[in-house]
Amino acid sequence: MSTCKVIKLGLAAAMVVSASVVSDAADAPRAPAYRPPPPPLFYNWTGVYIGVHAGGGWADLGVGDNGSGFIGGGQVGYNYQINPQWVVGLEAEVSGSGIKNNLATFGTPFGPISANFNWNTLTTLTSRFGYAFDNWLVYGKVGGAWADVSVSVNAPFGFGSSAGGTASGWVVGVGTEYAFRNNWSAKIEYNHLDFGGDGGTFITGNTVTVDTVKAGVNYRFGGPGGPWPF
Repeated sequence: MSTCKVIKLGLAAAMVVSASVVSDAADAPRAPAYRPPPPPLFYNWTGVYIGVHAGGGWADLGVGDNGSGFIGGGQVGYNYQINPQWVVGLEAEVSGSGIKNNLATFGTPFGPISANFNWNTLTTLTSRFGYAFDNWLVYGKVGGAWADVSVSVNAPFGFGSSAGGTASGWVVGVGTEYAFRNNWSAKIEYNHLDFGGDGGTFITGNTVTVDTVKAGVNYRFGGPGGPWPF
C-alpha cells in the first residue's frame, strides 16, 4: 500500500473518531444553571382569630382578705405581621370570674354573717405587640380594663343582700403563643389589672388590683397559617 493511501485512511479514521466524540459530548447531560436559594419562609400570624381561655386570678383590695378564684371566657382579635418577625394587633377579652374577697365575718348565736366583694366578670381591650420565632410568638399587651363587681352580705336563715357596680382601670400583660397546626395556636398569659382606687364605688382610697394567669387556644381565620410572606 502506498504512503498516500495510508495517510488518507488515517485521516478518515481520525474524522470518524472526532465525529463520535463530538456526538457523545452533545448528548452528555448538562449541569443545571445556578439558581439562588429561595428566601426563608416564616409562619404567617396575620388574620382575625377567636379563642377560649381558662385559669385563675388573685385580687387585692387593700382591705379584708386577698381573694382568689377560677376565671374562664373567650377572646377575639386581629394580628398583622409587618415583617417576618414583628407582629402587632388588637384583642378584646371577657372572662367570667369566681374571684371573691372576704371583707368581714361576724359570729352570731344563729350563725356567721359575712360580707364579700365579688369579681363577676373581667373585660379588657388591649393592643398587642410581639416578636415571632417562626411558629412561636412572644408578646406584650396594654390597654383598658373593666370589672363587673358586687358586694354581698350573707346572713343566717338565707337572709342577705347584694349591690353591684363597675370598676375601670388599665391592664398590662405578657404571654407566649405557639402555632401547632396551620390555623390553630395555644397560649399561656399573665395579666395585671389595676383599678386604682376604683372598686366600683364600693372600695375607695386603696389600690385595687387583680392578677391572672391563664391558658388558651385560638383559631385564626384567613387560610393556612404559613408561610410568610403570603
